[in-house]
Amino acid sequence: MGQMMIYKLYSHVFVYNDMECVSVTLLTICILYVFQTMAFRTPLISAAIDFGTTFSGYAFSFRHEYERDPLQISANNWIAGGRTLVSLKTPSTILLHSDGTFHSFGYDAENKYSELTENEEHHGWLYFKRFKMLLHNNRELRRSSMIQDINGKKMSAMTIFSMAIRYLREHLMEAINRQMDGIDEEVIRWVLTVPAIWDDSAKQFMREAAKEAGIAKDQLTLALEPEAASLYCMKQPMAKLSSVDRKTSFVEFEVGTKYMVIDIGGGTVDITLHEILPDRKIRELQAACGGSFGGTNVDSKFNQFLIKLFGNDVLTELKVKCMQDYLDLFRDFETKKRTIKPESDGRVNFRLPFLLMEIYKNTTEEDLSESIRNSSFSNTVIIRGDKMLIDAKIFKEFFKEAVDGVITSAEKAIKTTKELDISKILLVGGFSESQMLQSAIRHHFPGKTVVSPGDAGLAVLKGAVLFGHQPDTIKSRVMKYSYGVEVNEVFDPDIHPDIYKFWQARKSRWMCRNCFDPFVNAGDEVEVGSTVTRTYGPEEKDSTEGIGIYASSQVPRFITDSSCYRLGTMYIKMPNGGWPLDATLEVEMKFGGTEFTVKMTDEWFGDSYTDSFDFLKK
Repeated sequence: MGQMMIYKLYSHVFVYNDMECVSVTLLTICILYVFQTMAFRTPLISAAIDFGTTFSGYAFSFRHEYERDPLQISANNWIAGGRTLVSLKTPSTILLHSDGTFHSFGYDAENKYSELTENEEHHGWLYFKRFKMLLHNNRELRRSSMIQDINGKKMSAMTIFSMAIRYLREHLMEAINRQMDGIDEEVIRWVLTVPAIWDDSAKQFMREAAKEAGIAKDQLTLALEPEAASLYCMKQPMAKLSSVDRKTSFVEFEVGTKYMVIDIGGGTVDITLHEILPDRKIRELQAACGGSFGGTNVDSKFNQFLIKLFGNDVLTELKVKCMQDYLDLFRDFETKKRTIKPESDGRVNFRLPFLLMEIYKNTTEEDLSESIRNSSFSNTVIIRGDKMLIDAKIFKEFFKEAVDGVITSAEKAIKTTKELDISKILLVGGFSESQMLQSAIRHHFPGKTVVSPGDAGLAVLKGAVLFGHQPDTIKSRVMKYSYGVEVNEVFDPDIHPDIYKFWQARKSRWMCRNCFDPFVNAGDEVEVGSTVTRTYGPEEKDSTEGIGIYASSQVPRFITDSSCYRLGTMYIKMPNGGWPLDATLEVEMKFGGTEFTVKMTDEWFGDSYTDSFDFLKK
């Protein structure tokens, strides 16, 4: 593969009838890459996709760029329709033809669907938005799970996710080929970001969606979003904004620093505690926590406010008649959401679509301005022509539930780790740019230094690129779950219930079934890639019923405990005549990475069995 790659690159810099035209620099890079790839399997390109609830994007860098300047990372500029808004991320929206085939993604999907609705040609089309939250805390997640578009039409969730990832992958490849034509995807390490609070089934769902989107399994790495943000922020000074004098200063993350990462995106908040080790690697101090307190929570409050103000029927008709006006209203809100401050007073100004006011009058037979003056909103909302002015106090109330959720989660994390002396709080993610949120965190944690990168909304994406180049930067993680196997133990009346008691004739003793033997417990710190080995005596039922592999968010005593659930079952082949009494079965579990594996070895018979567990239901 290395020789093929150098030929492709070489052919683009050679002019075969004039050997002096060879680009020495690029040829040197190619040769170095070949040797690195052959010896260390180092990728030429790290390409990251940050698939978010509200916005998505991609970024990449070449190996030689990373080695010269790790922060030299390329990202795409997305154009938001007629308003010529330029953004480094695009909305997580997808538009399908009536036959379910892909049409467009992001701003293109928004703009096309707006055009279709305006011309009343949208009937039959499928329009999906903000569908990533399907994977959050979903105990019933399956490969066959369905999601609804905005009109209630259902499609396979796996299909929608894979279409979105495929679009971003192909768009990224076009960007790479504009810089260097003829790149083979085999030299790319793909990195897909996922929230740290997601469970194993959601992570596996994203892996399978990426595979369906054309990303090879052995080239894909999952990056936990807070870890990616940490990697990015370690490379540069962080801005510190004092709540007292409002002056900006800068803070660097030195070796030994223990800090909290609060990654607040559109859908979820991830909270983790990290420490920077002497070799500049990252150690996780506590398993991630958080919840659904992202920026969409604020959007939801604004939407509820509009429904109370205009009525659901009016807003629905606006979406049907002119989706562009509806989208522009919420894009305007997104801008105001980022700029409102705790000390803001007066009123927040919005431009109302003329069509909205017309629909309101036709529906209610009342003038909007006069209706507001005679309503309970008379002291908080003013309509002047096509302008809506909302009292700043009311506008700031939209943030309360989301901010309180973030603060409560952060307080809980700090209280459980008082002895760790957390000195800094790092804010990343798109919603972390909200001054309402920043101010609340500073107020509640006056003894902590609150810092944030200048491009907080891109910290996860760019950090994922860095992770692709050097995934071993993460030294250890704290286990979110206990993992173990189902075993029989010698019966002890002091700890075992009688209902699980049975007689083992083979060894003439009373035993207890349904016991959980943990290989690692929730809360344990494990090095990435570490393994734990146990040895057991095999029984006939292990070949017929299989050996159950279990997980729990707690430390269960029995596999029947409410927190314990089966990950899968492994079967072993029993030798003819059965196992002798002294036969042993070695079980090895590998932890700390993004894939959980188990290997079983029948030391008597010599067979080995390895499995990656299926966390998804069919």
